Amino acid sequence: MKKYSFILGISLSFLYFIHSADCRANGESRPTRLEKLQKRGHVRIGLSNEPPWTVIDADGQVGGAGPDLTHAVFQRMGVSELQGVLSTFGGLIPGLLAGRSDAISSGLFIQPGRCQAVAFSEPDLCDREAFLMKKDMPLALKTYRDLVTNSSLQVGVPAGGTEEREALAAGVPASRLVPVPDGPSGMIMLLADRIQVYSLPASSAQHLVDLWRGQNFSLMTVEDAPVMCAGTAFSPNAVDLRNAYDRVLAKLKADGTYDRILRAHGFDPSLARAHTREEFCRGKESL
Repeated sequence: MKKYSFILGISLSFLYFIHSADCRANGESRPTRLEKLQKRGHVRIGLSNEPPWTVIDADGQVGGAGPDLTHAVFQRMGVSELQGVLSTFGGLIPGLLAGRSDAISSGLFIQPGRCQAVAFSEPDLCDREAFLMKKDMPLALKTYRDLVTNSSLQVGVPAGGTEEREALAAGVPASRLVPVPDGPSGMIMLLADRIQVYSLPASSAQHLVDLWRGQNFSLMTVEDAPVMCAGTAFSPNAVDLRNAYDRVLAKLKADGTYDRILRAHGFDPSLARAHTREEFCRGKESL
């Protein structure tokens, strides 16, 4: 895994503020956000430990499809260093809006409500939904509707995530949905029979199955759930930076760099090419 810095350049930011004020006083044009990042030499990226989208080990080394792809894009944009700003998943957007990060790259799915709060890039990481179960599960569960008809099942879902929304939309009562804080907790809850099904993105599920090899877990792709795509998220007042990011992302998709990075982390690079930011921001009915 690559090691990214977690030190924030507060003093440099202050110097850029003073420099910008001097430029305005002298009638010079105001530098763009990208020019500021290029001069600063690093971009602050909001991250949450969500393997394999983002992987952060005990030594502070960061890997995963999200940071590696974002780093590659910003390097092409002339910003050499990525500095991680660690957060809980729920704190990513508030941190961005408060100015603690310049962008988010942590598997944040593009959804209509989020599109009102942040400026997403075009889709960069896409996935299908999956069910994780113990192999001795006697039921064949293939859809969220199957969870409705099997009323004895407790279903683990990432709190506030897409899986919770899809299960509720299918008719699963909220009383049967159990919030799961992270992947390892979900696996422990499965082993202890606190939940019988764990619903999460397929790539995350496969990552957990690989880690818990020998524990006899099975993975089933959910048939009635749409493909969901994440994008790199920017502040709504940084659309110019988002647009510059999109232009370079398109070049990486064209020259093979994008495919190489995603395949290294087990993602299907063809999925993002089949979808756009606009359709996800409009809502699932447009898919």
